[in-house]
Amino acid sequence: MRMNSWVVKRLYAGALRLSLGAGVLAVGTGLLGCGSAKDSLILVGGEPIDAAAIDKDPLSVLPSGVLMLAYLDAATLFKSSLGGEVDTLVGQLVPIGRESNFVASRDVTRIYGGVYAMQGADFCAVVQGNFDAEAIRRAADARATTMLGVPLVKSRYAGNDMYTAGNIGFVPLTPRTALAGNETGMRRALDRIQRGKLSRSMPPWMVQLTETQGAAFALAGDLSGQAAVASAAQQVPFLAGLKYVRVLGNFLSPGVNYAGTLTYGDPQTAASGAQALRNVEQIARVASLLTSWGLGSAPQMQVAQHQSEVAFTLPLNDTMARMLLRQGAEVLKNVAVQR
Repeated sequence: MRMNSWVVKRLYAGALRLSLGAGVLAVGTGLLGCGSAKDSLILVGGEPIDAAAIDKDPLSVLPSGVLMLAYLDAATLFKSSLGGEVDTLVGQLVPIGRESNFVASRDVTRIYGGVYAMQGADFCAVVQGNFDAEAIRRAADARATTMLGVPLVKSRYAGNDMYTAGNIGFVPLTPRTALAGNETGMRRALDRIQRGKLSRSMPPWMVQLTETQGAAFALAGDLSGQAAVASAAQQVPFLAGLKYVRVLGNFLSPGVNYAGTLTYGDPQTAASGAQALRNVEQIARVASLLTSWGLGSAPQMQVAQHQSEVAFTLPLNDTMARMLLRQGAEVLKNVAVQR
């Protein structure tokens, strides 16, 4: 699926941003220094694999059937004006912390993640950076209590050590790369690795979006045929008839910026989606709420329709971005502690 030139121009036309909640959760499982073939901690199809092959192509680790694929340049995020806030929230969410010699802002460089519909809403991510494997093993053996309020537990699955706290966890794959996510997502990835050689299983257009130069994050989604989207459209009208989502973003002034394109089944549905985004009444309610919270005026979203596609841009200031981060963190924490 290729984006036409109009869409590309719209994606580059304004400031860029990605939904922050998933990035915050995924950031929390970073990894360790350089490695060689003997550093690989897994077998692919029963045979050893060079660790460099996994480190070079992290997307090949993710399970098939991805609905939404996301990329985050975590190093850039932590250097931004939101870096301190994100580091604090990650410390409250992730299954490892200082007891495992892990500091997200120091040890995570980039993340690729996928959202799936396996046994509900499942997610799986590949995290790259630096990680102290021995410290994590010691913390797990001691059942050290994480900031989630539950112990870090080590178990075995598909011949690999899996570390979990509540319903989220990670699996070290190499000295530089780890698998992360909820238990269902991680197990499906490990099942796939155990059955055969690594290969990318997501649509090329999704991968191409994550490779966009200058974007600190990207989100690509194929929502066609998803009943949950049709149901959610009753509360969020622009989701009605939505087929594909593309979002690019960065963490430049005023804080977090995003630009995206929504693809619908036909121009008429796209017109309805664009109108929903422009809904003056909704924006007025948001503006009133923001003013009452002392957060200033509502963000100025720019919306334009071209045939079956709707392009939009939206900058968020630091204050608004931090508020959304905190709200997202609370939701994710509740999900994380569920079994």
